Amino acid sequence: MIRELTHSELRWKFEFESLASDVLKQRRRPRKSSRIGFMSQERALAALELGLGIKQRGFNIFVVGLPGTGRTSTVNQILAERARKEETPDDIILLYNFADRDRPLAVSVPASLGPKVKKTYDLIVERMLSNLEKAFEAERFLSERQEIENVSQAKTESLLGSIEEQAHREGFVLTRAAASLTITPANKKGEALSEEEFDELDQNQKEELEARAEKLESQLEDAVRRVRVVEKDTEDALAELERKTAYRVIEPLFEAARVQWKPHKVIVDHLNALQEDVLSHLRHLIANQATIPDDAGHNDGAEIHPRHMLEEDDFDPDESILLHYKVNVLVTRPKAAGAPVVHETHPTSSNLIGRIEQRLHRGETITDFTRIRAGALYRANGGYLVIEMQDLLRDPSAWEGLKRAVKNRAIELDDPGEPGRMVSVVSLRPEPVPLSLKVILIGTPELYYALSKNDPDFNKLFKVKADFDLEMERSKERIQKYLQFLCAICAEEKLRTPTPAGAGRMLEHAVRLSGNQKKLTARIGEIADLAREANYWASKEKVHHIDANHVRKALKARAEREGFIQSRILEDITEGRIHIETDGAIVGQCNALTVIELGNYEFGVPLRVTCRVSSGRGEIIDVERETQLGGPIHTKGTLIIRGLLMDRFGRDVPLGLTALLCMEQTYSEVDGDSASLAEACTLFSSLANVPISQHFAITGSVDQRGKIQAVGGVNEKIEGFFTVCKRLKSKNNGVIIPASSASDVMLSEEVTEACKNNEFKIFAVETLEDALFLLTGRKWDEGKDALKPAIRETLEHLQRIRFTPRLGPIKMGKLTLSQNEFDTEQSKL
Repeated sequence: MIRELTHSELRWKFEFESLASDVLKQRRRPRKSSRIGFMSQERALAALELGLGIKQRGFNIFVVGLPGTGRTSTVNQILAERARKEETPDDIILLYNFADRDRPLAVSVPASLGPKVKKTYDLIVERMLSNLEKAFEAERFLSERQEIENVSQAKTESLLGSIEEQAHREGFVLTRAAASLTITPANKKGEALSEEEFDELDQNQKEELEARAEKLESQLEDAVRRVRVVEKDTEDALAELERKTAYRVIEPLFEAARVQWKPHKVIVDHLNALQEDVLSHLRHLIANQATIPDDAGHNDGAEIHPRHMLEEDDFDPDESILLHYKVNVLVTRPKAAGAPVVHETHPTSSNLIGRIEQRLHRGETITDFTRIRAGALYRANGGYLVIEMQDLLRDPSAWEGLKRAVKNRAIELDDPGEPGRMVSVVSLRPEPVPLSLKVILIGTPELYYALSKNDPDFNKLFKVKADFDLEMERSKERIQKYLQFLCAICAEEKLRTPTPAGAGRMLEHAVRLSGNQKKLTARIGEIADLAREANYWASKEKVHHIDANHVRKALKARAEREGFIQSRILEDITEGRIHIETDGAIVGQCNALTVIELGNYEFGVPLRVTCRVSSGRGEIIDVERETQLGGPIHTKGTLIIRGLLMDRFGRDVPLGLTALLCMEQTYSEVDGDSASLAEACTLFSSLANVPISQHFAITGSVDQRGKIQAVGGVNEKIEGFFTVCKRLKSKNNGVIIPASSASDVMLSEEVTEACKNNEFKIFAVETLEDALFLLTGRKWDEGKDALKPAIRETLEHLQRIRFTPRLGPIKMGKLTLSQNEFDTEQSKL
C-alpha cells in the first residue's frame, strides 16, 4: 500500500491557544512541586515512593534516565518535601578518649546540642584555668604550702645536723652540693683538707682517716635515705595540697556541667574522666612557668606566662594538654531542620566518608581528633544522600567505601595515609557511627546494567530501580502541565512571558524531540534552554514577550551554531565533490538517507547506494563489510537482503549471481539497517535492468519477506534530502519512508509548506514492491513491464552463462586449457 502524506500529517500544529492564554495569564512563582506534576513520570515516581517508604536494608534507589529528563531536579524536590516532615537526626560530636587517645569517642546528642556541648567544655576550661591560677596564688594555699615546706626543711636540717656534728667530732667536714652530700677530712683550722695537706700525712694517718671515713659514710647514707623519705613525703603532701585546692575550685564547675548533661551518660562519664585528668596534670596546667626570651636568647624583663597561656604551636603537640578538653562538633543541625538531604557533587573518598587533616610540625605531619572533618555520609546520616553515579565511579575507593558503609550500616573513618607518603603520620580511628540513610544514585541505563551485571553487591544494596522515560503522551492534560512548566521557568529565572503562539511553538519542538507526533519529550532541560534562548532574541528586539518568531530564531541560530559540518557537506554536494543525483533515472543506483550525530546535534544527508551484478555463486558482497567500514547491524541488513532474494526467487531459479553493493563516497564507519531497503531496491533494479528515479530518496529497513520496518531519524533524513534538492535547484523530489514511521514525522515549517504547494512529496510504503513501484514506475508481477519476470530472466541468463562452455582453448598463465579443464581448476580454487 502506497500513501502520500498530506501536509497536515507532516506536522502537528498547536491548537490550544485559549488554554495557553489562560495558563500564561496566571504567571506567578510556582510551588516547588509544580515540576514534579509536570514530569508525569508515573512509573518513576511510584518506584521512588516505594524505595523511600521501605526502611529495611538494601532498598536504596538507582534512578535511571538520560540527562535533561528532570531526573535530578525531581528527586531533589521529592526529597526536600519529604525531609521537611521527618525528624531531625542527632548531632555527632567527637571527644578525646582518655583510655585510647587514637580512638576518639563518637557521641550522639539531640539536634542543635552539639555546639552547646562544645560551649560547656570551653567554659569549663576557661573558668577552670582562671580559678586554678587564683587559687594557687591565694594566701591560704601559699601559707599551707609554706608550712609543709617548713616542716620538711626542719626535718631535713635535723637529720643533716646530727650527721654533721658526728663528722666534726671525727675530724671531718660535711659538704652539701645540690642533691649530694660529701665528707672531707678537716685540718687543724676545721677546714676541708687540701690534696697537698693530705699528701703530707704519713701512711698510718691516711689509713686511720680512711677507716673513720668509711664509718661515717655508712651513717651518711642512712641519713640521706631518711632525707629522701622526708622529701618524698613533702612532695606527696604538696601534691595532695594542690589536688585538694584544685578540687575545691573545679568541682563546682564540673558538677554544674554534670547536672546540665545528666540525661547523657556518655557526656557525664567523660566529664568525670576529664576532671580526673585535670587533677592529674595540674603541674602542666599551672605550676610550670615559661619565659619568653628575645632573639638573643636573653630574658630582658619579658613577661612570664603560665604554660597554658602560650599558643598551642609553641609546644610539642603531645604536651598540649588542653587539646584533651576540646570538643569536635562533627555534624550539627538546627532542631527543626528535618531530615538532611545531601547532594554530593564531588564524591571522592574523603568528601564522601570524611578526612583527617594533617599539619606540619617540626618536619613531621601530625594531627589530633579536632582535625577530623565529616564527609557526606556523616552529614546525610538520618536522611538522604544523592550522588551522580558517573561522578562516583571516577574514584573507585569512594564507591567501595560507600558500599562498605551501606552494607555494614556504619560509618568508620580510617586514614592509613596516602601511598608513597614519606613522613610518619599520626593515625586516628574515630569510633564507628551507626548509619541510617537512604542512598539515591542517578545514572544512565548503560551504567545501571553494567553495574547490575558486573558488581555482585550492586543488586543487593540498590533493589529499587526508578526509570525516567524520555517521552510522554501528548494529551490535553500534559499540554497544560507543559505550559505550567514554561511559566515556572519564566517566573523562576525572570524570563519574558511567552505568548500563546510562542508557547505553542515550543511545544511543537517538544513533539519534534520526542520523535512521535503523539508524544511530548520529557527532556525538559532542552525545552528550558529553548525558552532561555528565545528570551535572548526577545531582549534583542526589546519586546516584553516571547513569540513564535523568537522561538524560530533561537532554533535557527542553534542550527547555524552547531551545523558547521553540515554546511561543509552541503557545500561539497553543491560543488560536486560529493556526487548526489536528484534528477533522471539510473539502473542500480538509489538515494539512501543517513543521520549524522555530532554531540547533541543531528542532521540528515543523502548518499548513493549502487549495485552491480554478474554471474557467480549466489553471493552478495557488501563493500563496507569487506573494507571493515560496516558495523554489525549494517552487515545484518545486507544478509537479510540475501534472504529476501532467496524468498522471492530461490525456490524457482538457481541464484547463479554475484552482486556488489556499495555506499559511494563513505570514508568512515557505517552502521544501522535503515539503508537496507535502498540496497534491496538497487539490487532488484540492477537485476531487472530497470532504472531508478533519482528524484526520490528512500529510507527503511526490510525483512526477509519484503516487509518494510520503521527506522529512526525520519525528520532529519527528510529535511536533509529537501535541503540538498533545494541547493541543487531540482524539482519534483520526494522521500519514501516506512508506513510505520509516518506517525514519527514532525517536519520543519519550510518542508511542510513545500509539501503543501506540491513542491516536495512524502510517501509511506509497506512493502518492497510498493517502494520499487514508486522508484521505477513498474509493478512487481503485473503488466508486460513487471519487474519479477525481468529479474527471473536475468537470473536464468546469469545461470546459463555460468555453465555455458567456451569455444577454443583458455590460457591460464603459461598453460593452455580446455573449457572443462579450466572449470576443474576454477572449482579447486
